[in-house]
Amino acid sequence: MSELQDAISYISQMKVDAQDIDKAGLQGAFIERFRPTQKRSVFIGNGYAFRFCEAQAGGFSNTVLSLSALSNHDAQPLVLVINRPQSVSFMLANATFLKKISHSSHQLRTDNIKGSFNGSDVLSSFEGIENTPGHFDDLFAHHQAFTWQENVERLVEQTNGIVARDGLFRPTKEQLSTLLDAGERAAAALDDPAFQAVEAELQSILSERSADLLDAAMHDNVNLRGNAIEQIITGGKNAHGLGDIERTLDGPLIIDVKTKLLDRASAPKAYNIDNALDFLATPGSVFAFFLVTIDTKRRILEGRLLPILETSIIAATRVQFHWAGRLSRGVTQLTGNLGALSNPQFEAAVDPDQARTFLQTLLDVKQEAALA
Repeated sequence: MSELQDAISYISQMKVDAQDIDKAGLQGAFIERFRPTQKRSVFIGNGYAFRFCEAQAGGFSNTVLSLSALSNHDAQPLVLVINRPQSVSFMLANATFLKKISHSSHQLRTDNIKGSFNGSDVLSSFEGIENTPGHFDDLFAHHQAFTWQENVERLVEQTNGIVARDGLFRPTKEQLSTLLDAGERAAAALDDPAFQAVEAELQSILSERSADLLDAAMHDNVNLRGNAIEQIITGGKNAHGLGDIERTLDGPLIIDVKTKLLDRASAPKAYNIDNALDFLATPGSVFAFFLVTIDTKRRILEGRLLPILETSIIAATRVQFHWAGRLSRGVTQLTGNLGALSNPQFEAAVDPDQARTFLQTLLDVKQEAALA
């Protein structure tokens, strides 16, 4: 995002030097300096796009862009340049950071992209991260974990109350007991030779296919990159279910391949909460990540098989309340420095009491989301 930050700095200085400059003046100066291409009201630079807006000193409620227009730019940072009488500010307006669609949205459906969003529909912060230029790298890493279709489904529900599907897990008494014992099963798996054999098998695949994996890691698009790496490891198509690989211990073992590039900001989507809870309510079930860390500069990759209830994995798991709909608990993301977890010297551990508390927190997401 180096040119993006250069452009932000340039426009900010323009406003300092000439506080009475209007939107057209800022826009013209940007065009002259950076020579972007233009697609209607959006200016496309090297790896980013700008939409110039005008607002008063306080709120920002102007209509910004149609959802269909946003779809053409959502794979790169779309930045609103908001010119006010005495200042200029910047916000990411990719689909992940929209609360709803405001204008002419009554016909909006998942298969009928209609309507526009206003400035007031753009989140000023996302999961505690301020929507300001200093956080754009982290914010866009969060955005890249979600597909356009996932965002559209959320916006349809938030805008029109139309739920694409009822995915809310409602456990029976027996399922709840099995679910809350999942930490004990995860702890036992770490000491299970069969679980360790699966880890060795996957690590062997990393070694055998390292050249292809390192090439796949060069994809700029995070979803294409993740899909390519999963296909190489699994030897087939992406499952697009709860996990990518299925094995059997005392019960079913589902493994989801997660990739972390050590030289890039990323926050991989972890799992759909309802799907994970449903699976862990199955007797004998264990849900694990095969966490692959890749150093593209040194061309080194490492992998570890870790239950999702492993202590460090829990610490890195964040619930996205933004994604919790009326009939869904939403999703989780993996944040923070995950590189150490793939280190062969890392000592994995599961605390069953911590795991039980964490699972109860996931069960309670509906209530917490309603209060948020």
